[in-house]
Amino acid sequence: MLLYTASPAQADDPGTLADRLAQLQQQQSLQQQHLAALEAQRAQLQQTLLGLQAQLADTGAALAPIAAQAETLQNQLNLNQDRLGRDEAAYRIHRQAFHTDVRRVYAMGSLHWLDFLASSRSFGDLLDRILYLDQFAVAEFHMASRLQAERTALEGERAILAQERAALDPLLQELQARVASVSRQLDTTAAYDSQLEAAHRQTLIALAGLRATGRALQTALDQYQAQQMQMALKNPGATYGVTCPPAAPAGSVRFCGHGWGHGVGMGQWGAYGMALAGNDYRAILQHFYTGTILATVDTAHTPIHVAILWGAGPDRIVASGPVQVAGPSGSRVAQAGEPISVALSSGLVRVTPLNPDTRLTLYGPFGRYHAYRGSLVAQPSGGLLYVINTLSIEDYLRGLAEVPSTWRLDAIKAQIVAARCYALTHLGTTALYDVDDTTQFQVYRGIDSESDPQNQAVDGTTGQVLLSDGHVIIAFFSASDGGHTANVWDIWGGSGTAYPYLVGVLDPWDVVAPRHTWYTAVYAYSALERVYFSGADVATYGHLVNLDLSDRDPSDRLNTVGLIGTRGTKRIGVEAFLRAFNDSPLTGTDVLWNEMFGATPSPTWRYW
Repeated sequence: MLLYTASPAQADDPGTLADRLAQLQQQQSLQQQHLAALEAQRAQLQQTLLGLQAQLADTGAALAPIAAQAETLQNQLNLNQDRLGRDEAAYRIHRQAFHTDVRRVYAMGSLHWLDFLASSRSFGDLLDRILYLDQFAVAEFHMASRLQAERTALEGERAILAQERAALDPLLQELQARVASVSRQLDTTAAYDSQLEAAHRQTLIALAGLRATGRALQTALDQYQAQQMQMALKNPGATYGVTCPPAAPAGSVRFCGHGWGHGVGMGQWGAYGMALAGNDYRAILQHFYTGTILATVDTAHTPIHVAILWGAGPDRIVASGPVQVAGPSGSRVAQAGEPISVALSSGLVRVTPLNPDTRLTLYGPFGRYHAYRGSLVAQPSGGLLYVINTLSIEDYLRGLAEVPSTWRLDAIKAQIVAARCYALTHLGTTALYDVDDTTQFQVYRGIDSESDPQNQAVDGTTGQVLLSDGHVIIAFFSASDGGHTANVWDIWGGSGTAYPYLVGVLDPWDVVAPRHTWYTAVYAYSALERVYFSGADVATYGHLVNLDLSDRDPSDRLNTVGLIGTRGTKRIGVEAFLRAFNDSPLTGTDVLWNEMFGATPSPTWRYW
């Protein structure tokens, strides 16, 4: 699979263009991830805002009748107080008027009641005056009784109203506090949303700048690679366009190699180089897959099941149009933009678009993943939640992320035909899915990886495959073969009879690859001894003084490495040698990219 790599290089070295381009692409990827995270954050924040606004509206709706009821009670209390005051005032006025009238009628004036009785003129007058006082007392008693009863009733009503108001006050205060709290949350959330929006704009601006710089670098790299290809074609005896550095001093070693990847089948950079040299995709495929025949098969009704995400979940699916959601609890229609949550506890859930133009965007626990054609199935298995994209083979090819869309169309077409063969030969290989979206199979990013050139390549080669002995081939490919592809049996064992089309061939066009030639720093054998020899090894083989790099396959890839000590040689597989070197902190940032390497210079290895 095509891998981009970057490491320090001289500013005037044309290989720096590829390094800078790879770094920019990595930065773009990080910015895209940051952008997706911001968009997911903003979407979640918008949901929070909507929730807060709804909460504020609900709280306001609950507050309104309570406030109205409290106001009504307060008005009733005020009316009660007014009535009580009016009754007391009326009683005072009535009493004063009654006294005035009685005093005027009986000429009592300002006399005390005893003096009033003592001043009687006769016994009859005394009886009249006693009767007057009695009537006055009765009238006063009745008026006082009525007033007291009314006052008691009003006080009782007032106590009830005050009790009701006291009961409402805590609820009223709680609702008012909730309104204030939600309002503050709204203000805070809105301010954060503004910050996210500003960050979103800045990320878009940065991404646009990276893309512009990337396009300029890609153009410069294309021009350089075209020049290198022309130079290589003018001198067919020059297998490689870049030489390794000078030999290391005595007692030390420097490694120099070519290419990266397993080297079986088509070299992607070699295919690009062939396209730059004017070869069409048919010639490219015939060169890398020996003895095959280009044919067309019907793939219109051939689906493929791609595992695109697996983990503990939960995940969300958002569709651009209406979809059918079927699960253990039944089936329903979800509308565009409606989040569909899936989890381990959800069981098997299938999301199927009701319109072929509908796209499904998947959000994992860490934000947006990718958007896809076809349908998505969330299925628990083995304690993990798998999300599987089911779509047609041709639509699957549109979403591959194996080669840049800036490459020549014939190079992209060659990649698409090889990828179609690879996909078809992996259908039904597992019970749950056919392939996943990683380099273990083919890198697939759905709609996010689609481009006009790649869609054109798919449409221009619809159904085209390579056949060997009447069967679709397993079209292996790798990034850069270093100038010579490998026999499949030399890499993975077996014999050549099963895969006669995966035989090693020369690939001078690989010269355009950014890592066609790579090399390391100089290492003393005493330093490498600490990487490869244990204490027991030193006791057995002595100290490391040299390397035996002569055991190679026909493509000049190493099979084993001999670690030559002062007392003997320890031989290990090249994979173990690579792994130990690349994993050691003693080798810094240096990398041995594949098995096609030697020590500078070496008469036993002709590729310099």
